Amino acid sequence: MMKVGPMKIRHIAFVAAAAVAGIVPAAPAHAQDAAWRQKVAQLIGANYSYPRSAQLRGEQGSAKIKVAISPAGKVVSVDLVQSSGSAILDREAVRIPTKVAAYPPPPGGNPANVILPIVWQIEQ
Repeated sequence: MMKVGPMKIRHIAFVAAAAVAGIVPAAPAHAQDAAWRQKVAQLIGANYSYPRSAQLRGEQGSAKIKVAISPAGKVVSVDLVQSSGSAILDREAVRIPTKVAAYPPPPGGNPANVILPIVWQIEQ
């Protein structure tokens, strides 16, 4: 049996794909879109969790997910765009956005996609 000492879990900062790329919105419509994406990222971040089984195994990684949101603010689909290297963390990455009851409707009343990185890191 492996004894696990105290661990510190570094929480994730969720950032919309446009912000990660350093794209600065130039028009008011883009500002609304960026604000909406940030709100979606915050809602997902509030439901972030680190699976205990992955913690015990020392599994860490970064996954990218694509979340499709309907005009009504409901999750249509969640796809894994880039694996974290851990099946446990990948499953959790896809599950996290579904824990949010409702998202704000996308600007313009059209369906929208958001690509977000999710990072799990254990500090010892």
